[in-house]
Formats: sequence, C-alpha cells, structure tokens
Amino acid sequence: MIKIIVLLVLVISLALAAPLLAQPGPGGGMGMGGGMGPRLYNPQTVTTVSGTVAKLEELNMGPSGGMGMAFRELRLKTDKGDLLIHLGPIWYLDQQKFAVKVGDKLEVTGSQVTLNNQAAIIAKDVMMNGKIMKLRDDQGMAAWRGMGRGSMGKGQGGMGQGGGRGPGGGQGKGPAGM
Repeated sequence: MIKIIVLLVLVISLALAAPLLAQPGPGGGMGMGGGMGPRLYNPQTVTTVSGTVAKLEELNMGPSGGMGMAFRELRLKTDKGDLLIHLGPIWYLDQQKFAVKVGDKLEVTGSQVTLNNQAAIIAKDVMMNGKIMKLRDDQGMAAWRGMGRGSMGKGQGGMGQGGGRGPGGGQGKGPAGM
C-alpha cells in the first residue's frame, strides 16, 4: 500500500512539474517576442554593409488575431545587390524615434544569415545621419527584451515582449520572434 502511495505522489509531482519545465527559458532564441537573438544571430558572421533603403517591409508574427508582434525589415540596395535587413519590433523602433524611409542611406552592422532562402542581416547597429541605433548586443540579445508595449514610459507593468524561447524552443515559421 505504501508503494502505491509513493508511486502516486511521484506521478502527481511529475505531472505538476512538467508544464514548468516546458516554459520558455531565458535568452533570445527565435521566440515570438524575444528578438532574433542568439539562436540565429552568430557573432562569427558579423559584417557591416552600406547602402540605400529601397523598400520597407512589415512582418507580422504570432497567431492571427492574437498577440503577435509586427517587425520592421527593409531592403537595402548595396553595391553587391539588394539585401534584407531585419531591424526589430515596430513598437520599439517607434519608441526610440527611429524613423527610416525609402531613400535613406544606412550603414548596418549585424549577423549575416539566411532567412527564407535569401541573404539577410540581423541588425545589431544601424547608423543613419551620423546617429547610431543599437538594436542588439554583441551576442545578438535584443535591446527590447523584457520591455512591454504597455509599459513604455508610464512606469507601470505590462506584458513583456522580450525573452523569446530558450535553446531548442524556437518557432518554425520564418524569422520568428525577431
């Protein structure tokens, strides 16, 4: 009888602990809100390119109609052809007053990657008109991680948009969680 009780307690404990172990871990990863962090960002492939903004693009991530996030990407016309540049969440860029438009000349430093079978750069720093916008640290961790859209400048909490999924917990569709 005692063996059955011990076994039952063990099974219940594991059942209660399993959801906690499955939670997103710290780190950038390719999570829905954390930024294209260490999972895709590779410090070994960091490069700097210069060019002119040819096109602005918006990428909506997350469940349709749900709490997804809109990300800003742009096409940079360089002397070696067009290149997709992934910047970050539009709300963060707006908060930082980083307004880029077609025709702007940029210098972008970031990790060279392949997204959806095309060459791209996950931007770490963007220089425009002599000003530098820091988007990620040297390891690719997003500057906006841990920040919430509901708490910008108001001193109140909100749902954090940062963090992403830890190792191995990325999302499978496109450049998720940028």
